[in-house]
Amino acid sequence: MDKKIYFSIVVVVAIIVTIPFIYNNDLNENSSGIMSIEDMAGRTVNVPANVEKVVGVGCSAREIVYLNAEDKIVGIEQIESNSQGAWGNELPYMKSNENLMKLPIIGNAKTDTVDYEKISSLKPDVIFAGTPEQANLIQTKTGIPTIVTYVGSVGTEEQMEKYKKSLTMMGKVLDKEDRAKELIDYMDEIEKDLEERTNNANKDEKVYVAGQAFYGVHGITSTNPYYPSFIHVNAANVASGVGGDNATLHAIQIDKEQLLKWNPDYIFIEGASNQVIKEDISKNPDYKNISAIKNKRVYTLLTYCLYSYNKEEMYANSYYIGKILYPEEFNDVDLNKKTEEIFIKFNGDNGGNASKSIISHYNAFEETYT
Repeated sequence: MDKKIYFSIVVVVAIIVTIPFIYNNDLNENSSGIMSIEDMAGRTVNVPANVEKVVGVGCSAREIVYLNAEDKIVGIEQIESNSQGAWGNELPYMKSNENLMKLPIIGNAKTDTVDYEKISSLKPDVIFAGTPEQANLIQTKTGIPTIVTYVGSVGTEEQMEKYKKSLTMMGKVLDKEDRAKELIDYMDEIEKDLEERTNNANKDEKVYVAGQAFYGVHGITSTNPYYPSFIHVNAANVASGVGGDNATLHAIQIDKEQLLKWNPDYIFIEGASNQVIKEDISKNPDYKNISAIKNKRVYTLLTYCLYSYNKEEMYANSYYIGKILYPEEFNDVDLNKKTEEIFIKFNGDNGGNASKSIISHYNAFEETYT
């Protein structure tokens, strides 16, 4: 036999013999039921390929609901319940899924404590956490794979990209990758709509957000230089750029004198802080000289920051602010219907009812002459 022909036959046979082994190796890896995930802290975590039960600590349960995986949650933090002092009825993802409030309590965010024993007894396949320190400790104490998510602000493009990456990663773990893409596309559509409506609008009047919540409610001098809803509608935030890099992470406190100097034309109050701000103004008559207060241009919003950041409330606030600042550009928007649509998109079919309840609770989307 010709040597070239013989050699070709040997190579073909070798390939044919090798293919099943390659295939089997891949199959064994997949059939082991484990996949590796790189979380938002750059940690590699091995998790079950089929996740049926989960726990979200450190503000991460919100995104489990957003991804339509609420049926996998087996425990909640005390602050997410409807017990005394808790915020469950004010958190859209919980109010939209009230059955979750009946689940076992696995920690107390207010005291930064986690009940490792209770978590272990619930036997979740995966735990989501808000920080690498929290994740490492929980994984060490329970032996359960614990993944770091991004639960921070989305006031900058970089933060929003990080948030989308985190949603995509969580979607992979929960077998909700299509849902993650659907939600990301929806957020992009909303932001595009808001940008197109306001890009060429008159932006001469100055705005200020008061009572930005952070680890609880705050007074009139608590604000956000990177308030997303102002950015969405191209509003002239008087606090923009104040506070440096730290201001991108959470609310900041300013001096009373600075607020008086800025003299904003409009003030928007985060609902949870409404009463505190009324008391501030009552105790400090100088505030009544601010243009917004003097001209009765003070309005109540939903609370974007309450136990981390509520994205549906953020977008609903954006449309409300748009209607106040640019009535012509938003004259076709029915705010109630738009808010219900957004809440349902993020939180499921009962989101519409939840939106009505939370709006009523805060007296949101109303002028409030403090």
